[in-house]
Amino acid sequence: MHMQQCRASAFGLSAFLIPEAYLPSAPGRKLVGIVGLESCFLPSTLSESLLRSSTAKDSKCDQLQRQFPEITIANTTSQSLQYRYVLQSYFNIPDALPANCFIQPRTTLEVSGIVTVLSQGECKFAIKGGGHMLPVGSNGIVDGVTVDLRQMRSTIMSADNQTAYVQAGAKWGEVSNVLDPLGYAIPGGRATDVGVAGLTLGGGNSFFTGRFGFTCDNVKNFEIVLGNGTITNANAKHNPDLFKALKGGGAGNFGIVTRFDFATFELGLLWGGVAFYHFKDLHKMYKPFVEFTENTVDSPNGSLHVVWQHNATSNEFTSINLYVYTGGSNITTDTYYISSTSNSTTNTTHPTLFPSPFANFSIPKLGPPINASTLRIANLTDIAAEGDTPPGNRNKYGPSCFANNLTVLTEVNTIIARVLASVAENPPYEFATMEFQPLPRNYTTHSLARGGNVMGLDRFAGNNILFSFDVTWTDAAKDTAVRTLSTWVLGNVTEFTKRVGAWREWQYLNYAMEDQDPVGSYGAGHVGFLRGVGERYDVGGVFQRLVTGGWKVRGAGERGGFNFNEFGGFEGGG
Repeated sequence: MHMQQCRASAFGLSAFLIPEAYLPSAPGRKLVGIVGLESCFLPSTLSESLLRSSTAKDSKCDQLQRQFPEITIANTTSQSLQYRYVLQSYFNIPDALPANCFIQPRTTLEVSGIVTVLSQGECKFAIKGGGHMLPVGSNGIVDGVTVDLRQMRSTIMSADNQTAYVQAGAKWGEVSNVLDPLGYAIPGGRATDVGVAGLTLGGGNSFFTGRFGFTCDNVKNFEIVLGNGTITNANAKHNPDLFKALKGGGAGNFGIVTRFDFATFELGLLWGGVAFYHFKDLHKMYKPFVEFTENTVDSPNGSLHVVWQHNATSNEFTSINLYVYTGGSNITTDTYYISSTSNSTTNTTHPTLFPSPFANFSIPKLGPPINASTLRIANLTDIAAEGDTPPGNRNKYGPSCFANNLTVLTEVNTIIARVLASVAENPPYEFATMEFQPLPRNYTTHSLARGGNVMGLDRFAGNNILFSFDVTWTDAAKDTAVRTLSTWVLGNVTEFTKRVGAWREWQYLNYAMEDQDPVGSYGAGHVGFLRGVGERYDVGGVFQRLVTGGWKVRGAGERGGFNFNEFGGFEGGG
């Protein structure tokens, strides 16, 4: 969940129908609901020159147009409106790269046919799911074809309600809109607009990681199209090595995953939302945050972010906590504290009570949250929608990881504040957001109990903190300055935590920026395993050579870190 602008955006979902033939085949399936895209608006930022820059007469696009005429969108006069709609669907403006053509498969068989054409023709291509991954080129291409999976977005529940079959083009809000009415959930995205495929293949941190491990740990089966067009499945019994490799290391490396079969669990209402505090009280959050991270084994039902943010336009700093409590079917408006501004019924029975995992953040300890807080009782879709940020901006995230220690956490925040102060006269951003999330050992314990993944957290014995530096801006002329600032912040944090022995050589793939090496950070053993899987399944290296996006196994572990030079002179290593 990222809070660059600290305001929720509406996520309107309209119903649509998919022909039965286009739905994934799943044993014992029952169709319980399909939801579709929100309304589209054409942004003024997509200029005519940008749209014309692609080559409409690319030979592979011509072939695809002949073979798949209903789903191929070229940059031609007759298809320009559809072409613009696809470009508009990207969350991050710089990611909207004008491909020679877009192709929007509706079935796994169509994906197979498309991959066969592209691989046999040695045509470079990109894969777009929800369109939320930030590094430019991760889900788009200029001189090539973009395979856009958004027409494959159904969610189907098994007859026994134990498995949800989710197509790879779905977003998490579309999934939870189907499962919420049934009283079930998947440990998935903490924002409704995030894509299922990108989050899951990159590991996936959810509100429920303390109970079930990462999102990828809850996949029962991946349906995948390999580089030669073969359709196969990967699970604990069939292709088990590929199954493990896709759990955290599968972003653009081995094939196109077309369906995820997730384990589900029963879920009622949640308590949670955003709590704003005076910035002068930020330091009061550090100790209870460290204690929360140490105690997640005893309090697995709590999900917590401690955040602070600088709004450069108003020059205001804000302290923000995100609380979500997932633990009980008896949560009502009389159970816990409800914010007066949350549009929920105010709790008069227990007006100051927080759920037990957040006892050290409660009103008697910290005082009440200030105006605009949204703590309430709601379903998963409603809580997750608050994590959405409006599209149409430029965004960059960058993660770091270090030991869960109060002294270290306090100094890290001091260092970040000094770096931001050095650009205070002319910040290159509209919003800079510092996010701190627990990364305790018991997350990995759950992963190992479910067969393990390739993320490499199993090599750390203690509890840790995941930090992310998130930047939002609008002026393309400031792209370089934002990248420099991001490496500056991360370089200083890395240098300090290394010096005191607190640094953890691990980067969360879903937050990684272009100067980082998340797959390499998984450790030599996992990288070697991933390379072996690639050699066995990606014959000819189709996804290493022709798919330009994603964090590649090829070259993982060979890129440098940030070059550190205190308060100046940063260059991304690599």
